[in-house]
Amino acid sequence: MRILVTGGSGRVGRFVVRELASAGHEVTSLDFSVSQRIAGVRHMTGDVSRFEDIHGALAYARAEAVVHLAAWSDPGIVADTRTYRDNVAGAFNVLEAAHGLGLKRVILASSAQVYGFAGQGPLYAPVDEEHPLRPLNSYALAKIASEQAGAYFATQKGLNVLSFRIMGARDPADLPAEMDTAAADPEGGRFLLWTRSDGRDIALACRLALEADAVPSGVYNITGAVNLMEEDAAALVARWCPEAEIRPGLKGAISPMSIEKARNAFGYQPRYNWTRNRRPE
Repeated sequence: MRILVTGGSGRVGRFVVRELASAGHEVTSLDFSVSQRIAGVRHMTGDVSRFEDIHGALAYARAEAVVHLAAWSDPGIVADTRTYRDNVAGAFNVLEAAHGLGLKRVILASSAQVYGFAGQGPLYAPVDEEHPLRPLNSYALAKIASEQAGAYFATQKGLNVLSFRIMGARDPADLPAEMDTAAADPEGGRFLLWTRSDGRDIALACRLALEADAVPSGVYNITGAVNLMEEDAAALVARWCPEAEIRPGLKGAISPMSIEKARNAFGYQPRYNWTRNRRPE
């Protein structure tokens, strides 16, 4: 398949590019700049907040699908007005260009920040995609707007759009030290529900979703399968989020954020589950 990855030089993008290229896909990476080149991958520079850049890149690559990762990756990197403006415009431009060029599938990188766990714990666990959204910053607001744009293009224009709500995306090189820090502060770990996403697993989710014959449009939680504390998830949530309703299925040392929808839709099963005592290679 011919696939364009926006933000292909970023923290997650470079893993997505490698995963897709190693599986035999024809990959084009689009980013502000090229930090490193990957053999067999076409690298282009451009700004997704400019419609002509994303349309031109998709057309030049003759793309059949796009993974849209390019964005200001957190609040505070630039002014809030720019975070919201650029991230929403980038997502809309990708969707509009993909629809116009007849692409098969679009993956939008959303974020678990839409749930607002930095401000308060979950209302229930396991946290599925129906959990209420409680954005706390311009970044989360922009992700919700982008998801809504994706739903519009899916329902009104027939474009297949998958929005991935990613929890705690990390480069695996950064995870050993982070595991030690997080394990020492379990109360603070509530912000990410004691879970991290190895960049290689996010890349796997993208590949599986693109290669599947059919995947329903919609939002999908993407994160690790286990909690880093290696504790019974129900007991962990009850201790640190006593207001949360414990629902069936929260058993064993799993993540309190459910990935069942992605598992059922396209077979997502993380390969690299980091815990305080387990350090995958």
